[in-house]
Amino acid sequence: MVNIFIIGATGYIGQSLCQSLVRSGDHRVYGLARTAEKARSLEKEEIIPVLGSISDHAELLKAIEEYSISVIVDVAGADKESHSLLAEIKKIGARRLENAANDGVPAPKLGFIYCSGTWVHGSSNVAVDDLTPVDAPGAPNPPAQLTLWRPKLEREVLAASDILDVMVIRPALVYGRAHAIWSMYWGPIYAATQAGARSVTIAAEPDSRPGLIHVDDVASGFHAAIEKLPMISGTGVYSVFDLVTSQESMRDIMDFAAKEFGFKGKVELVGAGDDLFAQAMNTSFNGNSGRAKQILGWTPRRVGFVQGMDVFARSFVAVRL
Repeated sequence: MVNIFIIGATGYIGQSLCQSLVRSGDHRVYGLARTAEKARSLEKEEIIPVLGSISDHAELLKAIEEYSISVIVDVAGADKESHSLLAEIKKIGARRLENAANDGVPAPKLGFIYCSGTWVHGSSNVAVDDLTPVDAPGAPNPPAQLTLWRPKLEREVLAASDILDVMVIRPALVYGRAHAIWSMYWGPIYAATQAGARSVTIAAEPDSRPGLIHVDDVASGFHAAIEKLPMISGTGVYSVFDLVTSQESMRDIMDFAAKEFGFKGKVELVGAGDDLFAQAMNTSFNGNSGRAKQILGWTPRRVGFVQGMDVFARSFVAVRL
């Protein structure tokens, strides 16, 4: 049984990943919790809580050592905190290897998997994959402005492979379950439905075609990465994997959601404007996950956002009632 520590365990992706790992029965799962209430919510799901925050290095490092953590997964979506956390984890990894060498015994490397995102590819309908350069010479497009910092962190993670077993996983735009990331769009449409409005304006691009993935398939992708990490790291395989299951029209997503909410008016997509998050949400991404399927053995099962909109729209409403 491998001890796994999830940074961001109470977040959108983190919750689904923790549940996937617990259900497998193959791992003991630890999760970071910022408050006592969140710690209790993890305990209810059979996850061992570690009270603290991603910036509280002392508590995190203590937990990593005390619980003999083998793999750390950072799905917190942080910026500076993830940079500094990686630096501290490298110190632990180096110390473990040094102690093992001094004792004359072999020891596995500490594992570290970082959650980035496909927005680093920038916005385009030209086909790309996880071997396509990002934010570098030869990159077809600059990253979405909201994620300009991520390629540098990805490179720092990969550069730590002499000390750690490392991997970078990039999910596309996530949907499913609580649909929290879609509230900025679906919330106004649902409110307009309830109010009987004749129209609603949404800060979305009518020509956008985002790459998409269900949160359960994100979780299974990270689960597959954890299982294959020690077999892949150090072999020369480029340890970056995009996770995407479809590319769909933002116009279709909004129209089909409105129909399922019962909205009779007009949904106007007026563009993302200067909102960096809206710009990122509308990033068009024509990617594929062939390498993740072949190398990690990942098998996505929830394919098609618009296709299942009747279920997804009801789920969004039920969470908020």
